[in-house]
Amino acid sequence: MRTQLRNAIKTRLSTVPSVKGAHNMTRHAREFQSDNFPAALVAVTESSSPNPGGLIGERPVTRRYKVDIQIGVDEDAVDAEDIIDAVCVDVEKAFVKPDFGIGKVTNWAYAGTTAIDAQPTSSGVLLVETMTYTCDIQTLDSSPDTNLHP
Repeated sequence: MRTQLRNAIKTRLSTVPSVKGAHNMTRHAREFQSDNFPAALVAVTESSSPNPGGLIGERPVTRRYKVDIQIGVDEDAVDAEDIIDAVCVDVEKAFVKPDFGIGKVTNWAYAGTTAIDAQPTSSGVLLVETMTYTCDIQTLDSSPDTNLHP
């Protein structure tokens, strides 16, 4: 489900007009072109716990996800903070509802942002601010890639 959620987040980001590209966080390792900004880089982390009871292989598991979306601009961008803040507002508006087409997503919540930070890339420095969302998805312990509530 982690991959499905990450891909759904990137798909939603691609509908935000102020975002010029939505990528996995590993995009930091490759060069950016000047028309790639502002960029959105996505990482999803997971923790899980089986629900009590049930047989192994049939137990529901609640998977808690943390979705980090880094909004980044080139280090030479004039008014980088203003650009990033405006894109963050657009992203927050686009992510009000978790209707991602991957089944039921519960407890979707915007958790906030970090301060702007400089991140190295293969082509220079990217100024980024990380937006964080959290949510839950239920699966079976035997089917970690299938939403229990499609």
